Amino acid sequence: MQLDKVSNSLGTIGCVKETFRTYGFLGFYRGYSALLIFSMPKNAVRFGAFEFAATNMFTEKSKRNSFLCGLVAGSAEALAVVTPQETIKTKLIHDKMQNVPKYKNVF
Repeated sequence: MQLDKVSNSLGTIGCVKETFRTYGFLGFYRGYSALLIFSMPKNAVRFGAFEFAATNMFTEKSKRNSFLCGLVAGSAEALAVVTPQETIKTKLIHDKMQNVPKYKNVF
C-alpha cells in the first residue's frame, strides 16, 4: 500500500474495500503462505539453538547465561531463516509491481 500511489490515496478503509472487491475474502490472506511456511523453521532454529547453547556453551544457570543463549538463538534464527525469508519476500513484492510478474506464489 505504501508503494502504490493509487492504493495509498484510498486510505485504509478504501484499501480494504478494494481488496475485497478485487480478490474476495481470501484476498486478505494473500502472501500469508510465505509467513506460514517460514514460521516453523524459524521457531525450530530459535529453540534448537537456545537449547544447544544452554547445553554446550553456557551451562551454568544464570541470567547472564540465559541472555547469552537467547543472543545465540536470535542470531542463528536471523542468519538461517529470517534473512532468506525477507529476501524472498522482497523479491516477490518487487515482482508483483512489474507489468508481467514472473512468480505466482512463494513456490
